[in-house]
Amino acid sequence: MQQKSIADREISLSGGVNPSEESLMDQPGVITEIKKFATHDGPGIRSTVFLKGCPLRCAWCANPETQMLYLQLYYIAKRCKQYGECVNICPERAISTYGEHRIDRSKCKCCMKCVQECPHGAFRQVGMRTTVADVMKEIEKDLPFYGKDGGITLSGGEPLFQPEFAVSLLKSCRERKISTVLDTCGFAPSDVVEEIMAYTDLVLLDIKHMDTVQHKQATGVDNHLILRNAEIMARMSRVRISLPLIPGFNDSEFNLSETARFVICMGIDHVDINPFHVLGTDKYICLGLESPYKHIGSIEKHDLSRAKETFEKFGLKATVGRMM
Repeated sequence: MQQKSIADREISLSGGVNPSEESLMDQPGVITEIKKFATHDGPGIRSTVFLKGCPLRCAWCANPETQMLYLQLYYIAKRCKQYGECVNICPERAISTYGEHRIDRSKCKCCMKCVQECPHGAFRQVGMRTTVADVMKEIEKDLPFYGKDGGITLSGGEPLFQPEFAVSLLKSCRERKISTVLDTCGFAPSDVVEEIMAYTDLVLLDIKHMDTVQHKQATGVDNHLILRNAEIMARMSRVRISLPLIPGFNDSEFNLSETARFVICMGIDHVDINPFHVLGTDKYICLGLESPYKHIGSIEKHDLSRAKETFEKFGLKATVGRMM
């Protein structure tokens, strides 16, 4: 598989994955960043690899730069000093120094020439094509800091949206005895989930809503596949549930109780409650997108306390935020 093909298309949700030993380290993928010394993405100190691309379109998404698989152009207006060469170098004439909308996104082909030209860093490329070998080089730099509990976490976006890359990367870590964590929404073919569980020590699984219709309205997909995959994950690996608590969406007592019952049925004992926030606001602006946050209310402290108490009533461990 050529790197270009995996970077420039949407990956379909299909098929099992079984990369050969020869191709393992050459497996291509697209990531946004590798976060070093992460302490909330699993136990211990971790290197979190953020993969690009996600099949969901959650209304509250705080990482819109990870939704699309292809590379994107990020424009930070406050860094612009009107240098002007970006206008001349753009082959599509998509950049203007006049008016509010500096970039005509309908013309931009993301050639990234403006990124290379701007001396002030006003333009930035979001996403990079890489290989398992390249990522492993970065991970291995952090080996002295992992200690007994630390390791690698795959996050996103949705790691399972690039199944070949995710499996190859986790398998490479397992061969080096590096602890592996998968941070996932659970929306992927079940055979992919079964294969990746063989190389996963802990799953951080998002359960966004128990009602199928409401789940689809807010994320673009229903939850049947996610709940089915939750059973597979709980049977094959250790699982901890993440609940993004969104006002007016999944914070009702009924949904919290239904979530608790489902978690218990899976044999899972811990739920992390992640309160809604608007920290992704600037990201939408920099990508030329409209922020969705004006349509969502706010979460108050008593809402968090109530959610925590509901889960604890069912005998579950519950934390506000991901406290490992």
